[in-house]
This record gives sequence, structure tokens and C-alpha cells, in this order.
Amino acid sequence: SVSTGIIVEYQNQILLQHRSDPNDYGTPGGNVELDEKVIEAAKRELFEETGITVNELSLFGIYSGKNQVTIYPNGDVTYYVVIVFYVKLDYLPVLMIDEESHGLQFYNKTQLPSPLKPTDVEWIQAWVKGNFDVKID
Repeated sequence: SVSTGIIVEYQNQILLQHRSDPNDYGTPGGNVELDEKVIEAAKRELFEETGITVNELSLFGIYSGKNQVTIYPNGDVTYYVVIVFYVKLDYLPVLMIDEESHGLQFYNKTQLPSPLKPTDVEWIQAWVKGNFDVKID
């Protein structure tokens, strides 16, 4: 399956979603629909999960393999190819949460919440380190 992740930065902070199901913290994002372009899926997921509308996103990286496995509560196992995008906002957005989320908040690089969503750790850490070389893994 193909999904998206979006790193949203504002004033050197990253937007993380406190997800209600696994009770961890990760970047907004979600599955690409069969008839959908990846960039449009990322914009849609970002809007659905945060209320943020963006015109442009930059490619941050493509992540796959054993680090991108998700085991769902019903026992289903899915290996994702995650296409991660980046956007730096020049305004503080009004955030709206959906039913998948306990909350949304911007976090400093040195004060990230815990636990981070296991699949998202790699790109969150790359962002923290300021490594913006597009990674394909």
C-alpha cells in the first residue's frame, strides 16, 4: 500500500498528531486512494486531519521496508511505501482535529512527545537533524 506523511514546520517546530487508536505521536498523513495522485492525497489527508490547506509540498523522502510495517488491532499486517512531504508555514494555522486524533500540537526539536509512531521516527529524526536531502529507502 502507498501512503503519505507530511512534515509541517512552523517557527522551527514540527506538527505532530496525538493519535487516538495506538496512543502515539506522528506526522499527519494517510493512504493514497486508487484513483488519486500522491500529491493530492497528501494535501487531502493534511486538510482532513488538521484543517490546513497548502498549495505546494516538497518531497522529503520515500520510506519502505521492515520499518514501515503496520499491524492493526484486528491482526492485519500491511507494509507501506510512505511518500513523505514537507511544508514550512509562515503563519500559525488554526488546527482542527478529526476522530483519529486526541490532539495536534507543534513541538520543539528538543521536546518531542513520547512515544513517537514507530513508522514515523525515521523522518521525524531526519527533520530534527536538519537533514533535508531527499531520502529513498
